[in-house]
Amino acid sequence: MSEFFSLITNAGLAKLATLPTGATLTLTHMAFGNSTLDPTADMTALHSEQHRCTLNAVTIDPSAPNNLAAEAVIDSTVGGFWIREVGIFDSDGDLFAVGKYPATYKPLANEGTVKELGIRMVLAVSNAASVVVTYNNGIMQGAANTDLSNLTPTGQAKLDGKANTDLSNLSSTGQGKLDAKADLASPALTGTPTAPTANAGTNTTQIATTAFVAAAIAAIVDSSPAALDTLKELATALGNDANFSTTMTNALAAKAAKTNDTISVATADPTTAFNVRNIKATATDPGELSSLANGQILLVYE
Repeated sequence: MSEFFSLITNAGLAKLATLPTGATLTLTHMAFGNSTLDPTADMTALHSEQHRCTLNAVTIDPSAPNNLAAEAVIDSTVGGFWIREVGIFDSDGDLFAVGKYPATYKPLANEGTVKELGIRMVLAVSNAASVVVTYNNGIMQGAANTDLSNLTPTGQAKLDGKANTDLSNLSSTGQGKLDAKADLASPALTGTPTAPTANAGTNTTQIATTAFVAAAIAAIVDSSPAALDTLKELATALGNDANFSTTMTNALAAKAAKTNDTISVATADPTTAFNVRNIKATATDPGELSSLANGQILLVYE
């Protein structure tokens, strides 16, 4: 092992091993200590912690895709101690990783110099093939079993901009896929969209396909006589009357019922009125055995 190194603690490895699919492990803080003791995987705290602050960034090292780099900045108002050990803590307050750091002094202003110190801790994740890391500002966020070795520098750059990203930052491929999707409300479909064909007799708000409509029309037409089994034949039989229903209603209203109905005669002259109806009229009773033409009815009136 090199003189300066970092490693994931046993507690960190256990959390990674039991991390549920789809869950994330959140790294939040970096701590700094001045102990000269080498860090070990069984540590749960630094040997001599001097200061702790929130992480500023978590990135993948472009030169070594298996290395995860965590960064923090110690403010200029903090200091007066040596830094020889570094630790990263998760959102539960557990020590996730530790590292041995080259001895660096963080001074205070009253010591004659002002120094804002940035510390970068690199974690070799080869001992955790699938690592999930999220830092407190949300720049890097993943899902369980993410393989960090497949993340390119370009991909990391996109992840670094994730917090403030919007649809205008989508790749042309992603935007093209979005543009090809139909809106849920009032979609303007093109091409030949299809839908399930409802069963015959369905009377709901389900979409009626051309197959459903054709079957419904066929059920009506096929029940007609052969001479009326097309819409054209039906229209011709109805005289192409667009108001056929009204026409029939008016015609029926002018007809008398077969029983118990009153018939109005057009004129007062029964002979004229009844002759036109093929009825024979006479002023006197012709008597028995009088003959009538075929179809005539005898009417005797006074």
